[in-house]
Amino acid sequence: MKKMMLTLLGFLAFPAIAFAHPGHDMANFSSGFSHPFTGIDHLLVMLAVGYWAGQSISATRWQVPMLFVLFILGGVALGAMIPGLAFVEVAIAVSVLAMGLVILLNTSISSMWQLGLTTVFALLHGFVHGQELVAAGNGLMAVTGMVLATMMLLSMGVYLASFKDQLGIVLQRGFAALLTFSGLYLLVM
Repeated sequence: MKKMMLTLLGFLAFPAIAFAHPGHDMANFSSGFSHPFTGIDHLLVMLAVGYWAGQSISATRWQVPMLFVLFILGGVALGAMIPGLAFVEVAIAVSVLAMGLVILLNTSISSMWQLGLTTVFALLHGFVHGQELVAAGNGLMAVTGMVLATMMLLSMGVYLASFKDQLGIVLQRGFAALLTFSGLYLLVM
């Protein structure tokens, strides 16, 4: 399991996977499906939200991923209706940074705060996807692919959290550091 986690973290560190939004085509199911895997900010946040939720022993473990999917769809709808907002890319970078800090500090917060942060992060990421769908002129199949990929990444994060004790604190902190530094990098870009 440690080898798989190190391999995953290694792939995430490659600069070729770069920034999430420029150059992505959201014209069909396969492009919508691949987008969350090829946009480093989306990939990291979705894995991190799943991991964060998976650490919970309460109903929040599955409420957080379900809420994320619901509100990413809401964000897509908003993004399709509202012209681009300048702060959204910065806010998405902050979401990557914030998830890194939450996992790094391993702090326990109330489920209301956890659900609230999840809602905000999902709306932001969905908003950007909605903007891309309007630009591509096609929506339903791309959104279907994106939602399926999002559910897979969130589930992978929850699954990884079930191995928290076996993975050890070093890998958890490594993942948190990757998130934190990626968030800082995206803020500076």
